[in-house]
Amino acid sequence: MHTRRDFLKYSSLGVTTALVTQACNNITKPAAKQGTISIKLGAVSGINSIDVWIPQDLGYFDAAGLNAEVITFQSSAKMRDALIAGEIDFSAQAPLHVYLSRLKGVPLNVVANRRNLVDTSLIVRSDLRSQIKSVTDLKGRKISAGEIGTWSWAVFVKYLRQNGLNDKDVEYVQSTTASTYTLIKSRQVDAAIAGAPDLHKLLKEGTVFQLLNALDPNVHKKYFGANEAMTRAWLSHERVASQKPEAIKRLVTVVNRTFTYMHQTAPEDILKVVGKHFDSQNLDAILTGLNTELKRSVPKDASISEAAYLADQRVFFDTGIIKKMVPYAEGVFDKFAGYRA
Repeated sequence: MHTRRDFLKYSSLGVTTALVTQACNNITKPAAKQGTISIKLGAVSGINSIDVWIPQDLGYFDAAGLNAEVITFQSSAKMRDALIAGEIDFSAQAPLHVYLSRLKGVPLNVVANRRNLVDTSLIVRSDLRSQIKSVTDLKGRKISAGEIGTWSWAVFVKYLRQNGLNDKDVEYVQSTTASTYTLIKSRQVDAAIAGAPDLHKLLKEGTVFQLLNALDPNVHKKYFGANEAMTRAWLSHERVASQKPEAIKRLVTVVNRTFTYMHQTAPEDILKVVGKHFDSQNLDAILTGLNTELKRSVPKDASISEAAYLADQRVFFDTGIIKKMVPYAEGVFDKFAGYRA
């Protein structure tokens, strides 16, 4: 069990880190003539929003001339709806919401990249290791991968179909209250799609093994058809691009600075800055996630890869969540983030 001392180990800033941060902020302090733009940003709780907490806690938004209010949502769908309604200007979430919205005539856009890889694993309970050695062995088993129609569910169905199975071949356990960790530990499911921190807690305890790890380049290429897949991004609405494009430009500056910080800073030091945003009992697992999935999947900058955009979208097209593909030119606003093939 983690104690308050464990939490303080991660959440208190050291003098050196604070001084370096202050120096960096001074370098990029906006000129007075630049003015300040007020924006509202949406994020969900957990490790997937760590690149939102970093610029908030280190003052990167302020340094770029953004008065940024970060609003935490309990679901991605509610955050998307707030973006559509104009209640927020940007949302940190899966590009799936651009595809869904565009196909309904709502002009959402990807304005900056946040991830380059699928960073979850297909895990199986360790007591079933002798019985489940491949995806085909999951037939008839109880599986969980979040709510039906979500990104993790689509990834799981992709795994099934490329091994001759479909979602009807398994008993799908859908829970909106129990975590993956709880479902596995209580043996309510035999396998699941999992990411940090649940993945690393379960691996450390020896409760599960990884049947498929998408961070393995061969696995990623086999199932997603590309070396990269843009699984998370900064989304916005066309009205923001037309009414205050400078806000997007400054956000991209913040994103690039955040990624540079994440690649140049030890995970332990990153957690000292943002540890307060996480459950203290999950800090060790989050640290492992920073050292593994995030280290691999966080891009070098905010530039948007067309191939990665299409690879991510094809998961939803192939599984029937969307009925047609949304072209890059329609779903992406890359004027400030930049384009990559």
